[in-house]
Amino acid sequence: MSNLIEKSAAELERVLEQIEQAAEQAAGWLGERDRLIVQAKALGGSHRQIASRSDLSHAGVGKLIARETAPGSGSADVG
Repeated sequence: MSNLIEKSAAELERVLEQIEQAAEQAAGWLGERDRLIVQAKALGGSHRQIASRSDLSHAGVGKLIARETAPGSGSADVG
């Protein structure tokens, strides 16, 4: 019985580590998406054009751009 409990605990730890890794990757991809949205806007893209490719509403795109380009956000430089 102890072996079964140890296996279960080890499997849980492995899955929890995978969740942590996936969360880190997801955060990285969302950061990249946000950076690209700001860049697309700087290049003249409309909120609707960007929204159709980003899984956001056009209003959501506007809010994201406002948040990411606010003074002090560090994201206004899209070069």
